[in-house]
Amino acid sequence: MPYQDKNLQRALAILATHPDERDIAFQAGCVLVAKQKLSLQDEDDLEVLSILMTDKEHGFAVTRVEETARELREMQVIWMDAANVLKLDAAA
Repeated sequence: MPYQDKNLQRALAILATHPDERDIAFQAGCVLVAKQKLSLQDEDDLEVLSILMTDKEHGFAVTRVEETARELREMQVIWMDAANVLKLDAAA
């Protein structure tokens, strides 16, 4: 990833707003930080994100996403198991 001064300036401008984990969201291949939409497909945006990841709030936000995904997967398993039981009952 090439270092570009404009990306550092963008990251510093975002950090200057003092975003906390409530200001960070994920949407369709993008990370929303302090009302800035950063695409995971854009090289410049990725560089900005890599700089932002040095801030602890961004690490907290990513951890929360990982925890949420784990919780959702656990819920999915419960309903998949229930569906399998219903299929077995219907087949019997």
